[in-house]
Amino acid sequence: MPPRRTLVVLLLATLCAAAATLLDFTSPSFYGQTESRVRDAIARSGRTTPANPDLLFLAIDSNSITLDETLDLQGLFSSSSSDPGSRRALEIMSKGWPWNREIYAMILERLVRAGAKVVAFDCLFSTPAPGDDAFRVALEQFEPQAVIGSNFVSPDNVERSSRIPSSYEPPAETLIPKTPTQDERVGFTNFFADENKVVRGAQYRVAFRERDSIATYLSLSARVVSKAGHPELIPNDLAEHLIRFTGPPREAFRPRPLFEIFVPEYWEHNYRSGELVRDKIVVIGAEGKWQKDELLTPFGPMPGAEVHLNVLNGLLHRESIRELSPFARAIVTILTAILGSALWLSIRSPWLRLLALGGIDAATPFFALWFYNHQNLYLPCLAPLLALNSTVFFCLASDFTCERIEKASLQSTLQTRDDLTHMIIHDLRAPLNLVTGYVDILEQMASDKLNPDEAECVTGAKRGADDMGDMITTLLDVGRLEAGEMPLRLQDHDLAEIAREAADRFTLALRDRTLRCEMPPEPVAVSCDADVIRRILENLIGNALKFTKSDGTIRINVERTGTDVTISVSDNGEGIPRDQHEYIFEKFGQTNSGRQHRHSTGLGLAFCRLAVEAHQGKIGVQSEPGKGSTFWFTLRTRDQSGVNYTGKTRPAHFERIG
Repeated sequence: MPPRRTLVVLLLATLCAAAATLLDFTSPSFYGQTESRVRDAIARSGRTTPANPDLLFLAIDSNSITLDETLDLQGLFSSSSSDPGSRRALEIMSKGWPWNREIYAMILERLVRAGAKVVAFDCLFSTPAPGDDAFRVALEQFEPQAVIGSNFVSPDNVERSSRIPSSYEPPAETLIPKTPTQDERVGFTNFFADENKVVRGAQYRVAFRERDSIATYLSLSARVVSKAGHPELIPNDLAEHLIRFTGPPREAFRPRPLFEIFVPEYWEHNYRSGELVRDKIVVIGAEGKWQKDELLTPFGPMPGAEVHLNVLNGLLHRESIRELSPFARAIVTILTAILGSALWLSIRSPWLRLLALGGIDAATPFFALWFYNHQNLYLPCLAPLLALNSTVFFCLASDFTCERIEKASLQSTLQTRDDLTHMIIHDLRAPLNLVTGYVDILEQMASDKLNPDEAECVTGAKRGADDMGDMITTLLDVGRLEAGEMPLRLQDHDLAEIAREAADRFTLALRDRTLRCEMPPEPVAVSCDADVIRRILENLIGNALKFTKSDGTIRINVERTGTDVTISVSDNGEGIPRDQHEYIFEKFGQTNSGRQHRHSTGLGLAFCRLAVEAHQGKIGVQSEPGKGSTFWFTLRTRDQSGVNYTGKTRPAHFERIG
């Protein structure tokens, strides 16, 4: 590829990479949404973190809140009548929603007494309510095992990270009073989401400022992990981490109705008298369906408590998804643009380039999926693909434009050359005619006065003048045929007779070679210009003589089938490479061996092609190196009555040996 085109390709790759990188940095709405959809598809198709068996989800579901005052607790849950604590809990639940907060104290006590490692309440208590005192006492009593989700300052006082943690407004008042010191019972409940409010990550650490005091609160998930005895699992490098989910909602963590822990039969059979919760991390929160308390995730709507369970699961498995830094993303985008330019520079065929581009585009999602599964990394897809595809397509447009410009320039140059050639040829005919005339006169006047050597010189001069005349005529005829300005005198002729006349002209030039003609015995009537067809055959026979061995054989075959007649000239010469078959029919097109003949101009076969096409026929060659060549062309044939001929005759043979 020329250096100028290479420079253009590299410039286009640079511009495309810069545009894609700028788009990735600014991340407008449509771009961010598309990138998020790609990531969601990768998350759904990729590896998920297996559910930790030490995590348990107790749900405030529709079964737990539909207990009402008319419920016959003694008749329905007769076993609870002997357990005052269970009876009291069921009575609170049957009073309707919202519950007296004393129930949370009873839940905490029941689970901690059963051996739960940590009990986390994914609940917000924004205003004072009955039972607050009992719940505060329980939180104080079971502080090592209890975590409550609570927001207690306004967003203005939050020292936020680069992303928006959540879209909802935290309440001004909570169950636990504001304090500038760290509270072991409190976990910040926020997740962070995109502009479509789809949760993809969690905020593990947040700093609050109040009256020049700074208090750092860990998120609910991080606080639970810390209380479970694994503080080293809490990330301390970033405020936000992407979540690797465990799968579709309500599959990895099946919600268990909360009220069942206060029904002795359920407690005994479903929880094995509390053995099921021993050493477990229990998360209590709304199941979601009954109050639309759900968050959008890449796997679909999921209860907030279950999202916390997914975050906890990722922390306990030491798994989180990483993102590339903006600088690293830019490097990836630039490398893909360079790949696009290399693709363009290394592959010449436009169709192969587009095929390779399609293969790369199809492989990119699988490449990104591999990084997600094995390297825990979200590899950027959109910006690199934009850089790659825009580079290739802009290079395609550039090549198309350059080719159009070069073709127009070449056509202008060729037209100028043709005009100059025609002018020179016309100017050469007059002095050439003068030379030919004087040579003819000299030959006639001095034929009896010259010795044999001198006569041979005059004959050679006349032959050279005739060859130059034929060359000039061929050049003019090729030009007129290309312009469609050469008149053809179409009349009915016997093609076999034309072929015989053309063969007769080469009788003296055969020497030791053999010329065989195979023709039908009856006339082959075609409508053609006899002189032009004879010149075509003479060109083909002359070429065969040039490239045939001294003892070789040349065959002329005339054969008709249906409405076509095929004339072929075959030799057993050196043959023509297959990659030169089309080229030899162009103007000045020659084979490597043809260039070695000083009388070869590369115009004879071009004239043959144009003349055959002017007769609405076809021309071609069959040849392989070392196996000789067969040049053929077809014409339309008619029988003597003027109707299309449909028969096939057996050819007659005659042979000349020089």
